[in-house]
Amino acid sequence: MQTKNPSNAFFLVAVIGLLVWTGLGVRSAAVGTPLSQSGAAVGSISVSGSSAIRVQPDRVVILFGVQAFAPTPGAAQALDAQLSQSVVSAMRVQGVANRDVATANFSIQPRYEDYDQNIITGYLARNTIAVTLRDVPQLEKVLVAALEAGATTVDSVEFSVSNLRPLRDRVRDQAVRAALEKATAMAGAAGMSVGYVTNIAEDSWGHYFGSWYGNRQWTNYQNVIQDLSSEGALVLEDGTISLGQIVVQAQVSLTAELTRE
Repeated sequence: MQTKNPSNAFFLVAVIGLLVWTGLGVRSAAVGTPLSQSGAAVGSISVSGSSAIRVQPDRVVILFGVQAFAPTPGAAQALDAQLSQSVVSAMRVQGVANRDVATANFSIQPRYEDYDQNIITGYLARNTIAVTLRDVPQLEKVLVAALEAGATTVDSVEFSVSNLRPLRDRVRDQAVRAALEKATAMAGAAGMSVGYVTNIAEDSWGHYFGSWYGNRQWTNYQNVIQDLSSEGALVLEDGTISLGQIVVQAQVSLTAELTRE
């Protein structure tokens, strides 16, 4: 039979005590400092905070439709391919890189003279060409060039920004600060203070929008922080298209403790 070593037992108890003391210390540091150093919590407050940043787009994606009709599927496809190649060549003349031109969709569908009798009059081939334009002020010239080269429709024009991630982080931080400011003001009006923040959640709604139709009115409402990088819209020189601005936005919900002042 083995006997217990008193020194080993003392060492084990000491290690456990050190771990417990260290764990409590880490827990206290992780909680952070409350907004107010007042007494114990007597309730809670839940608020929302919003933020919006308007920036000018630096990238635009255009979807061109190219259609061709012919008596047979092969003839329709060949004619559509010819028109599509003409559009692609026109994009290269405008300085659009090969990597920024791609086929987004292709289809061949029959056209009927009489659906009940299943009488086919021909076939419609359709190719959708996606063009990513990084030189945004060239938008109008690119649109005209594509249509003159054989594109039959402009299906979509969507503006965006290349540095969306840092903008999202920035607007989210501003939304949190806005929520904290609102909570502090509301608590002060009730003769109380804000303690520890107990919960923060980001609402899942769109982060930005861009519009072919140029300027959109952004309605100001209570507790929105706006950082406007520039005023007004970017108007293309000698052109008619107003690009407007993209709105990067965020909204958060925040809950914090209420304490007596």
